[in-house]
Amino acid sequence: MKITPQSLARQFCHGAYVNAADAGLWREAFAYLADINDAAIFQKEKIQSLWMAYGGDLRARIKDDASILRVLRKALPAYDGQGLTLYRGESWFLFDQIKIGFCWTTSEAVATSYAKGLNAVESGGVLLKCHAPPAAILAAGQHAQENVFICDPGQLLRLTTLALFPKL
Repeated sequence: MKITPQSLARQFCHGAYVNAADAGLWREAFAYLADINDAAIFQKEKIQSLWMAYGGDLRARIKDDASILRVLRKALPAYDGQGLTLYRGESWFLFDQIKIGFCWTTSEAVATSYAKGLNAVESGGVLLKCHAPPAAILAAGQHAQENVFICDPGQLLRLTTLALFPKL
């Protein structure tokens, strides 16, 4: 069976990640989802879990943070909490391009492990700290026993670089 942008979008709405779909198909699916006005089609908790596990891969494929943000605003359960101090381990390459990722944590140690490890592979890593006002937090949940906050990077305040790590 051939995967279409609409069928891929439907699978995403049900919380299914289709690794076999290429980048162009994912871009088309997200463009399709960005234009949908019926938020009831999104199984929000399942999409939240999907994004926490595969968001980095999807972001690397889609390469359009504005489109991703339009979809995540509709597709995620609303955050109903206070502003927080959050941390992220980002790759220097993305940080240098002002393309900061969506997933953040309250744990400086967890963020440091990403900055020193996975996100340091291509270009080195950077440990970031910010204040996330409630409006910047799109959803909150747990992944791999850690608190994860999916945020709109453009609304984060007082972004600070805490440490730099060499390329692995």
